[in-house]
Amino acid sequence: MRRVWRWLQWLFWIGILLATALGIGSGVFLYDLSKELPTNIDAELEKRDTRPTMIYDRNSNQIDELYIQRRIIVPFEEFPSHLVQALLASEDGRFFSHYGIDPIRIFKALYIDIMAGGFVQGASTLTQQTARLFLLSTQKLIIRKLRELLLAFQLERQFTKEQILSLYLNKVFLGNAEGVEAAAQGYFGKHVRDLTVAESALLVGVLPAPSRYNPNVNPELALQRRNVVLQRMLEERYLTPGEYRVALQEPLKLIRIDDPTADATAYYVEHARRYLLSKYGKDSLYQGGLRVKLAMDLDYQIFAHEALQRGVLDLTRRQGYRGALFRPEPAPDNATTTLDNATDAELVTATSDNNSEALAAYEVLQQNRMLLGNIVYGIVTSLDEEEAVVWLGGQEGVLDWESIRRWQLAGEQQGDPPEPLKQLSDALAQGDLVRVRLADFHSEADRFQLELYQPPRINGAVMVMNPGNGQVLAMIGGYRHETSEFNRAIQAKRQPGSAFKPIVYAAALDAGYTPASQLIDSPRAYRTGESSYGSAEIWIPKNYSKKLLGNVSLRTALVKSLNLPTIGLVDDLDPRTIISYAQRLGITTTIPSNLTIALGSFSVTLQEMVSAYAVYANQGKLRRPVYLLRVEDQHGNVLEQWEPQAEQVISPETAFLVGDMLQDVVRRGTGWRARSIERPSAGKTGTTNDYIDAWYIGYIPQLITGVYVGFDQPRSLGPHESGSRAAAPIWVEFMKNAVASLPTEQFPQPPGVITVRIHSSGRRAGPCDSSDQTQEEHFRMGTEPPVDPLVTLKCGSAADASGAEQAIEDEDELEL
Repeated sequence: MRRVWRWLQWLFWIGILLATALGIGSGVFLYDLSKELPTNIDAELEKRDTRPTMIYDRNSNQIDELYIQRRIIVPFEEFPSHLVQALLASEDGRFFSHYGIDPIRIFKALYIDIMAGGFVQGASTLTQQTARLFLLSTQKLIIRKLRELLLAFQLERQFTKEQILSLYLNKVFLGNAEGVEAAAQGYFGKHVRDLTVAESALLVGVLPAPSRYNPNVNPELALQRRNVVLQRMLEERYLTPGEYRVALQEPLKLIRIDDPTADATAYYVEHARRYLLSKYGKDSLYQGGLRVKLAMDLDYQIFAHEALQRGVLDLTRRQGYRGALFRPEPAPDNATTTLDNATDAELVTATSDNNSEALAAYEVLQQNRMLLGNIVYGIVTSLDEEEAVVWLGGQEGVLDWESIRRWQLAGEQQGDPPEPLKQLSDALAQGDLVRVRLADFHSEADRFQLELYQPPRINGAVMVMNPGNGQVLAMIGGYRHETSEFNRAIQAKRQPGSAFKPIVYAAALDAGYTPASQLIDSPRAYRTGESSYGSAEIWIPKNYSKKLLGNVSLRTALVKSLNLPTIGLVDDLDPRTIISYAQRLGITTTIPSNLTIALGSFSVTLQEMVSAYAVYANQGKLRRPVYLLRVEDQHGNVLEQWEPQAEQVISPETAFLVGDMLQDVVRRGTGWRARSIERPSAGKTGTTNDYIDAWYIGYIPQLITGVYVGFDQPRSLGPHESGSRAAAPIWVEFMKNAVASLPTEQFPQPPGVITVRIHSSGRRAGPCDSSDQTQEEHFRMGTEPPVDPLVTLKCGSAADASGAEQAIEDEDELEL
């Protein structure tokens, strides 16, 4: 008996020693683990807290967010009680009673894992999940779980239960975004505080597998999970049986919020994003919470977007309707049941195969797009001389002849001129599958007023700048960013045509010419180099109008955009002088050194041309385009801020004289459309050979706007689609909206410019010159024509002598 007792004593002390050793070892191990954990959880949470970059316009209007996962942080008070209850019922029923870990759940999960032979059951509390979200990986490793436990204890010591819930709900991934506020907006189009019980349950139901239970991807599975959460809420007595039944019967209503400004601002934001990414890196841009203020004026940006859209669509109508997407032969009996916003191929298949399931699905999709202004598909069910009835799927619309007659009919082959529509049936037939725009809704007739729509093949760009500081107030890089991210305002290099001529004339003014200098508008042959046969090639240019005016003033040559006098100026000044001058005005594109540059035969960007013209509007000062005004980090520290910079590249006198001649382009030249804004403006059109590129760049003292229109793969826009017809109307529409809030201002005349009256021959006018032969002209002081004493002397002769002199002059002019 003693021996047994002695063995028991030995075993007891050995057990004590082993337990002590195990305890010490565990303590040392846990101590080592704890040293690897953050000591200041607040600081660590802040460091790992990801926030999107917020983009604002110049007036602090939020226009976009840049993020990897969208996240919007809201205070705990914004969370409805039923959302918190749904979370507790589903994820952690004893959250408010435990201290970071739940032993009961741990033993239960351990038993299930042992029985399953692997990690299949989670036992993490919400506190542990919060620690994992911010501070740990998601791998199921023993070491990670131990760290998670330690961190959970730390979180419970340093934060209240409400703070832990707030951290979790603002961070957890829910399939479409991080945090419940962003998820609520993304799924339901509302703030989290406005969620219903069923919607809260659906969000919580997504938590176990966000990709699998995403309601946009698997709505049936999402509903099943929602109902499971509602059942748990009933069991936990968060819901009464009546409330449970109401929530259970609530249908799933997902709403996609279309931001009306997103397409309008897309090119500008993308340009800023690329700059920010290159300077601050991916992490700072998408997770660092930068606050970026752009030079953009959101109103101007929308005006420019809408003007380009309308201008491109108008040109598309003139180019001609290319026909229905699908025209059955013969028209199918089921034509009235087809609709969609899917692809053309899917529509045609559904129509021809009479696939009732596909048609029903398309009908649901179409109904979600039945908003005024949207483009939808329809089937022409009947037509007569006045209108065509179009079935839109559960709704009818009408295309009337008055809206269709603006279209032309495209030629059969590319390059064939379009033909005018003579009747509705020239464009449409019964059974045609067409795209239409929902223009209006007539409630009395219960049908939509439609406009025929055809995706444009042409494209364009608009840039708006404040010439006084270089800030880019609006920039549209194309018709639609969603279909083409290529930025035609900044990246596309196209021939400017006659829009380059003001740069030639500015160089001439600085070389000693005046607006009254006489040039010759007559043919001339130029040697352009050696041919393949070793002899010099000869170039004999022509005017656009094929007319010759003889002697013309420098002003008239620019106003009428005459090619021959302009080429003569480049020949006289030397192409290298013109190239150097263009570079002073901010054009960085390589320009070939030959005479054809007088006609804008090289390629530049719209941004370069707008910057160059801005020099004329800004008294000769060059200001580089400015897109970003300020960048701050998430704490408000300024990382960069725009500082005004200007370089005097030409004299104020030259800038004024060029601008004054460009005002004449508007008053009596190709810029005549700009007169409709009813205030002083200056501008110039540009058109290249075969109407391939169309430009208009114009300005008022406060604003400069440039417009470019053309195909991405250069080809003709169509007969007579010049800068005046294709580009200037876009400029006019934008400026009419933009100037509504601006005071009318005159272009300031610098002190170094004087105004004198001159004769049409270029000499100074005499006291007896008739008014129809004279005009006021501006000169840089010291370059004005001198008073001719002979003219004054002749004026003092007898009246009959004066009449004879005048008769002789008239006769001479007649002979000329």
